[in-house]
Amino acid sequence: MIQELIDYSRLLFERKLIHASGGNTSVRRGNTVWISRTGAELGALTEDLVVTVDLDGTVINGSAPSKEMGMHLAMYRARPDAGAVIHAHPTFSIAYSTKIKDATHDAVPPFTAAFYVRAGRVPMIPYHPSGAMSLHEAVVDLAPHYHALLLRQHGLLVAGTTMAATLGIVEEIEQCCQIAVLVNGSGEALNSAQCLAIDQAMDRSWQD
Repeated sequence: MIQELIDYSRLLFERKLIHASGGNTSVRRGNTVWISRTGAELGALTEDLVVTVDLDGTVINGSAPSKEMGMHLAMYRARPDAGAVIHAHPTFSIAYSTKIKDATHDAVPPFTAAFYVRAGRVPMIPYHPSGAMSLHEAVVDLAPHYHALLLRQHGLLVAGTTMAATLGIVEEIEQCCQIAVLVNGSGEALNSAQCLAIDQAMDRSWQD
């Protein structure tokens, strides 16, 4: 589990989805979570920079887990199928978030079917300071209903079954945000009927 966390954390850096010491990652098996240490550079993550905690946030091994641990644990507690959580700072996702004035439950335009299959609806949480309790509380409210969140001027928070699946969702969101920035409001995304057909095929629904 730790090696998987290290490998995918480095991939995030190599693919320029995080920068410097930004972002944090975790994996979960049962009630045990392995999460990057606070201030750790994900591109140079090593075993001694991984902290083991339980779902209540009690440290089992190591010290000083990421200050964003609350967001990760909120996702795990709300989503029993989640085996990994990524909080990344992708450039176009952040850029696009600055163009949205209000919080919305359907923030990222579905320019590709692949995005909508993997990510579905992606709500945006208004700006909160990094590590703030108010940010963690906002994630708690949305985690039961959405597995991917856009954080205004902050990045993405995504939960998935595995690190590979979670990274794939991050990349799909970042691509659609890049397209949204490039077309600057003139592009045509999938329409509501096309999205509904995908939702019905996947037997899923969303909170309005």
